Amino acid sequence: MRGIIFITFFVSTLVGMARTITGFVKDEENNPAEFVNVVLLEDSVFIDGRATDKSGAFIFENAAVEVNRAKISMVGYEDIVLTVPADGNLGTIVLRPAAVALGEVTVNHLFPTTRLKDGAFVTRVENSILATSGSANEVLSQLPMVNGDNGKFHVFGGGDAIIYVNNRQVRDPNEMSQLSSSDIKEVRVIASPGAQYGSNVGAVIKIITKKPAGDGFSINASTRQKYNKWYASDNDFGLKYRTGGLEVFLNGYVNYSKSHSTEDYDQTTYGPVFIEEKSSNPSYSTSKNIAGKLGFNYLIGNNHSFGAYYQHVYNDFHVSRHYLDEIFENGTLTESSNSYKKGQSKGKPNHNANIYYTGSFGKFSIDADADYIWNKNRNENHTYERNLIGNDREVSTLSTFRARLFAQKTILSYYLPKGNFSIGEEYTDSRVSTEFHNPQNIISSDLTEVKESNLGVFAQIFHKLGPVRLSAGLRYEHVVSDYYLNNLFEAGQSRTYNNLIPSLSLSYNRDDLALSLSYRRMIDRPRYSMLSGSYDYVSSISYTRGNPTLRPATLDDVTLQASWKFLLFLAGYTYCPNAMIQVNEPYPGDPRISVFTNINGRRRDVLFLSVNASPTFGIYRLSLTAQLIKQWYRVDFLGGPKAFNTPQFIINWRNIFTFPHDWGAEVAFWCRGAGDSMNVKYTRARTEFDIQIYKKFLNKSLIVYLVGVDIFNGMPRHYELYSGNIKMQSDLDNFTRSIRLTVRYNFNFTKSRYMGRGAGQSEKQRL
Repeated sequence: MRGIIFITFFVSTLVGMARTITGFVKDEENNPAEFVNVVLLEDSVFIDGRATDKSGAFIFENAAVEVNRAKISMVGYEDIVLTVPADGNLGTIVLRPAAVALGEVTVNHLFPTTRLKDGAFVTRVENSILATSGSANEVLSQLPMVNGDNGKFHVFGGGDAIIYVNNRQVRDPNEMSQLSSSDIKEVRVIASPGAQYGSNVGAVIKIITKKPAGDGFSINASTRQKYNKWYASDNDFGLKYRTGGLEVFLNGYVNYSKSHSTEDYDQTTYGPVFIEEKSSNPSYSTSKNIAGKLGFNYLIGNNHSFGAYYQHVYNDFHVSRHYLDEIFENGTLTESSNSYKKGQSKGKPNHNANIYYTGSFGKFSIDADADYIWNKNRNENHTYERNLIGNDREVSTLSTFRARLFAQKTILSYYLPKGNFSIGEEYTDSRVSTEFHNPQNIISSDLTEVKESNLGVFAQIFHKLGPVRLSAGLRYEHVVSDYYLNNLFEAGQSRTYNNLIPSLSLSYNRDDLALSLSYRRMIDRPRYSMLSGSYDYVSSISYTRGNPTLRPATLDDVTLQASWKFLLFLAGYTYCPNAMIQVNEPYPGDPRISVFTNINGRRRDVLFLSVNASPTFGIYRLSLTAQLIKQWYRVDFLGGPKAFNTPQFIINWRNIFTFPHDWGAEVAFWCRGAGDSMNVKYTRARTEFDIQIYKKFLNKSLIVYLVGVDIFNGMPRHYELYSGNIKMQSDLDNFTRSIRLTVRYNFNFTKSRYMGRGAGQSEKQRL
């Protein structure tokens, strides 16, 4: 940073007559406009350029004396060209939407809504067809490079995404259904997050809303009813009261669902005894979820904000499974059983709390967060086995899962003349235990516990040189993971890690063309359930178990992104020397029983490509995506390596229509072809065909959606898993074909001002 300051001073001294050019940009609603392009020109020749910050401000220090014009532009708004005054102060500039009238429908820019900017795919939702799509869930599901629903989304080339709304991390997936698409300003999709995020954060989605206005009470409520042989209901509501800088909010969620699935699988164990197991497992489950959140937020002027919230969650899950199992040894039937299993999982009231402060002092800003999570879940299962050849028996298991997490994170930022510099620290302390009991002593009872602390420090710098932007970051993590078995410390399973995690990104933006090249390292740490040493009983021939010796996987990723007009392109390559894979292993002492667990496998290389075209034609928006995932991977099978190199092709075709009188519709088709992933061969393609229509009432406060999901029931999964001397073939059908009716109502609804970013994101994903 000293070098930058020195160079800036030196250049300004040489120029002598250089000056400072400043200004503020606002939208048509008088709200600060962030990420607006400001370009300095000598007549029509480019001299310098940058984007406005979150306050809508821009500053060019030591601008060349040749500069005489400034161009302000943003997708969806008219370009503004101004003459630069002698004092360099352009004052306040107000954007004007670009609109084209189409009969009774007004569509405020027919051009592509998504572009690559500073290494992120930025979609301008405001004044676009996307603004009428419904909720934030519908907006994200229609974005290029994004797949998912109901608050859980995956970014192609990045992985599972954490979601922010106005720099506040979304913890409750139901919040996405409460956020109306008409209140979203833009969405930024980051496939290669920087050093300020946790080491195993694969991708980040940032939602920026329009500035809320209006005091008083606001109400939002929605209900979603689904039917696919059984009935399911999702209901949520939000109450908010705002006066001056104070905001108090209350959110609630109630869910009930019943589902059915069936799985048929054959498992073959090759060895001195050739064992073939055939099983058919239909299952039925019901779940109830109740959640409530109460919090407040307080603004002090425009530069300071603090707040806190508390969330209470209760879960109740019941499952019944029917097992029809046959075991053949060297071709002879040795066991035939008809088993019935009843299971119950109850989440004792789970607690989640957050407190935050954010503020700015001139060119300095600070963000501080602290989180606390306490979870307890009790799982009870009873299996009644009726063996047609051998003896009958009853097996009962009881497991109790407890988790406590404290996380704290602080970021200090300083705005440089052409960028910013950030430093920060993040600390998490976790205590996770699993207590397992089997009264029949078929499986030994035990108590396993993992105590883990993670201290991370990081620095990141952003700097712009004309149309080029450089981002570089470095994160250091010191992790101490202590493993306990029956309250005794186990040195062999305990670990200490010291990791350096670099990230580097170079991007170019000019006119319709944008390019970005990035490199990052990730540390994929296993979930705590994957570290448990306890066996868990599934059936007489199948157990599950964690692996206390499982190591984190290290990934090095290079990603190239580009956008031109309505075309988006992404290509990436990932190298992992110790990928975590799921395997079936023989149970010690009884090879007929297979144990499903996780191990560190061989080196894995992955190439991924994606091309998207998203043009808009009046009331019609097309989004067509073609993707390729190609891995190079081998596993040990029957004493030698077996290759898993068959690529997978993905097609996503969405057709969105906005009709007069507040009607809308969408027709979508998705297909994922056969191919390999890790040590799994998917033997058949999966397809999904969806149709949605919606209508807005009461001045757009009430919206009704009718959706047909997976109309042709094309989502059953067929795969083969290979490991060691075991091959498992599975046909799984979750009966996803359904019809959904959703009703959402907003009264004076405004977006929350809560700005807590949260801490310990990567650790929370492991619970």
